Amino acid sequence: MFISDKICFVEFGKTGCSFIREIFSKKIKDGVLTKIHDPITDELILSDKIKVGSIRNPYDWYISLWSFGCLMQKRDPLFSNLTRRKLNPKRIINIKRNYKEKIYFLFDQFKKNINFNKELYSDPYNTENFKNWIKLLFNSKKKNYIGENYSISNTNKFIGYMTFHYLIRFTNKNFHHKLFDKSLISYDDIKKFYVKNNYIDYFIVFEKLNESLVNLFNLIDLNVSESDLNEEKPINKSKRLPSIDEYFNAETKDLVKKYDALIFEMHNY
Repeated sequence: MFISDKICFVEFGKTGCSFIREIFSKKIKDGVLTKIHDPITDELILSDKIKVGSIRNPYDWYISLWSFGCLMQKRDPLFSNLTRRKLNPKRIINIKRNYKEKIYFLFDQFKKNINFNKELYSDPYNTENFKNWIKLLFNSKKKNYIGENYSISNTNKFIGYMTFHYLIRFTNKNFHHKLFDKSLISYDDIKKFYVKNNYIDYFIVFEKLNESLVNLFNLIDLNVSESDLNEEKPINKSKRLPSIDEYFNAETKDLVKKYDALIFEMHNY
């Protein structure tokens, strides 16, 4: 996170957060950087600081997530989860009950096709690999292969991988148990949960990165122009083809549109 007297920035991976952290550390002199992707505390949520998040078009987000895995391999958590058998119960012990789901989770680790999954990450320019990777993430019979808490949540039947992590980052953690206790059983339930428990006051939009930052700086009475930000270099830029449509076909676009509908709706994508 980045924390100053006036703002608290909570990172959501693959939305330009490394660049945003760098800009904040240069422009907001009284701020401090904590460990990246630190969870927000109750104290900060209740404070009068502007709570800031970041967001990106879901189609683009998935490409960035996958291409990052192609580049980083074992240093990328999702790559590691898909290409190793996650048999340590400690990974899911913090989820109360859900005993049957936990058993299936561990059992399905032996069904995971590790070599196939590794091949999906072999080349960030291989669009067929990307399509197969997307279909793997959205395959209801293979959700346990992902090897994360998302696999155990009943919400994976109607929300996507991006939406789940979006909710984990930007809603009050004191209510995250609802993502696992089967009290949320539809998209409408998820939308109500988000509206009630979301704590973000201002979103930085990846597609309008400099404009969003300047608007935020204006809110906290800092004089920073878009021309100032244009001089800054991108950080952790992925290797990939430039066009979203080169990676998606109608089938995979429909999957993302359906399962990540919350983000499309809340952010007008």
